[in-house]
Amino acid sequence: MLDKPGWEKSLRRWQAFWAGEMADRPPIQIAIVAGESLDTGEPPSLESTLARFDPLRNEPILEAAERALARRAAIPDDNPPAMQAGGGVYFTGAVFGAPVKATADMMTAEPILKDWGQLRELRFDLGNAWVQRALSLARQLVARSGGRYAVTPGLLEGPSDICAALRGITRLAGDLYQYPNEVTRLAELGAEAWERYMRTMHEIVPLYDGGTVTQWSVWTPGRGAALQEDFCTIISPNSFRRFFAPLDARLAATVDTAWIHVHAGAIHLVEPLLEIDALRAIQIVHDGAASPPMERLVAAMQQVQAAGKRLIVRKFSPVELEQILPRLSLRGLAIDTYLPSEEAARRWLEATW
Repeated sequence: MLDKPGWEKSLRRWQAFWAGEMADRPPIQIAIVAGESLDTGEPPSLESTLARFDPLRNEPILEAAERALARRAAIPDDNPPAMQAGGGVYFTGAVFGAPVKATADMMTAEPILKDWGQLRELRFDLGNAWVQRALSLARQLVARSGGRYAVTPGLLEGPSDICAALRGITRLAGDLYQYPNEVTRLAELGAEAWERYMRTMHEIVPLYDGGTVTQWSVWTPGRGAALQEDFCTIISPNSFRRFFAPLDARLAATVDTAWIHVHAGAIHLVEPLLEIDALRAIQIVHDGAASPPMERLVAAMQQVQAAGKRLIVRKFSPVELEQILPRLSLRGLAIDTYLPSEEAARRWLEATW
């Protein structure tokens, strides 16, 4: 486990979190962000992305990533050391054959479903080059890690985001009203692809201390998965219930522990999400100036806890947490925050917990 100090305690915190309890404190994840922006790292390029998947070229990349994990393990938080096999915004379209390109600050894939007549020909293929790259990287990371760190099976995004990747966000928003039957079929195709890819990844990636490190470095008991439906930020709760909630419920039931990542701008979806029994937790992500007022966010967090779901609060600063935490139960709560340095992280942990 890369000699992460105190991982045994961290594991007990995660186990208690999923049981709706609390060990000595909630599980806490800390990102080290030197500036005010939460975006870190160099802009990606198609060449560098491809190199990471190529075993003939990725040795230096993986070695550097493992050194970074070892340095990261020194922070006394509860972030499990892990490396992800595939995934990303561009990846969802790419696995259906969409062309991939690098923009100024991210990788993207062009929507390929220009006309609904193309839907009959659209298929998810495990033999797709991007799928095979990710599966091969998963095997490589499992072999390299030898159990020292977890391998995160970078899954496809949720059915709505798969639809948006293939059709385009603006078109899809109109399609909900103009072509509802076609959207339903596309979402079903996306859900089938998600499940097939997830099952294949889980056949390769072993459990890590009895669980799975999912996206956003959240440890879950057994076979776990994180869903996200970022497209649904712009639709109503009723539209979500009609088109995507039944599929999320179905996908969540295919794993031992499922949870969902929700942006602050989508807290109007908290109520229909709470209706999905198989979703064990909801992560509410602060969106900075684009977020609703803090009072509305805290009310949504309290609603999650009152319904008996686990709550993960992400990207709220320590100052903001001082306002939020007294109004929440610490049982079944996990915290994902950021500080400017490892020293600041240590001071905050010692002073607060």
